Amino acid sequence: MINRVYRLMDTSRIDMVLREVELDNKLVVSRPKYLSICAADQRYFQGKRKRETMRRKLPMALIHEATAVVLNDPTGRFSQGAYVVPVPLITHGNTAAKPNYDEQSEFRSSGKDGFLCDFITSSPDELIEIDDKETVIFVFSELVSVVCNALEAFEQSCVTEKASFGVWGDGSMGYVVGVLLRCLYPQTRLYVFGKTMRKLHRFSFADDVFLIDDVPQTLRIGHAFECAGDVGSEVAVRQIINLILPQGCIALLGVSEEEVSVNTRVVLEKGLRLIGNSRSSTQDFRKAVGLISTNIFCRKHLETLVSEIVEIRCESDIKKFFEQDLLNDFKTVGKWLI
Repeated sequence: MINRVYRLMDTSRIDMVLREVELDNKLVVSRPKYLSICAADQRYFQGKRKRETMRRKLPMALIHEATAVVLNDPTGRFSQGAYVVPVPLITHGNTAAKPNYDEQSEFRSSGKDGFLCDFITSSPDELIEIDDKETVIFVFSELVSVVCNALEAFEQSCVTEKASFGVWGDGSMGYVVGVLLRCLYPQTRLYVFGKTMRKLHRFSFADDVFLIDDVPQTLRIGHAFECAGDVGSEVAVRQIINLILPQGCIALLGVSEEEVSVNTRVVLEKGLRLIGNSRSSTQDFRKAVGLISTNIFCRKHLETLVSEIVEIRCESDIKKFFEQDLLNDFKTVGKWLI
């Protein structure tokens, strides 16, 4: 089978290439339905990764947040026309580490072609079926699954009372973290810290929101989730360490291209626990899809995460898709119509 793959060749340059796909009786073939752009995709598209990283990973098809429609499943697990969420993590090893931290695992749109293509071939274990074929919000299953992974790690590390949470970051990741914290810990006080009041107003479910340069001196936080990322990571971590109570957990989800300085003296004095979080496993995806399917609060607020839906009908629309995403506060979703 010939597959058209839309690969990032260089900064802001996406070309279509033809690739032959060898099918066997163990692979499911699906076609993208909805696609969503992650901040990591944008860093590649804009050439904001380090030069050696760009040289090593390109050319590569982007996008790891998607829903798809099953075209053929020789394994018999999915019927033709079934709607699924494809898991971007491809596992090979069997180590003690969780699959998303296993060094042998591969990740689509990070060293391996992502979902920006006509056909996706997957193991049936890499697909999660969804009931609602037209609900766009399932495209955020990957983002929700990352938060599920982080919350699992938080629960394993937490030793103090869960009386208050602070979320640093007013973007999409911070929003999803806030939504899930409110869903799963409804009695806990929730505070959100950010740089743009226009975005912070969207966090209507929080007990309070603060601009990072206007935080009450008496405020203290039990546990924190850092979702700022990039240049904001260091500022966020510094502020968290100052505001968090002794033995609190700091869940790190924001990705920075540069090394971040940490005040280890205060970390030691307070007995803080810093938890690194990255990506997610199929198990996390199942939790995410289940939560989106059954939790009305979660569904309602994920719907507001959609800034714009862009129809992708030709190759040039892909570049417009990425360029338009730069203008939106939250998530840009593409409807795959090529």
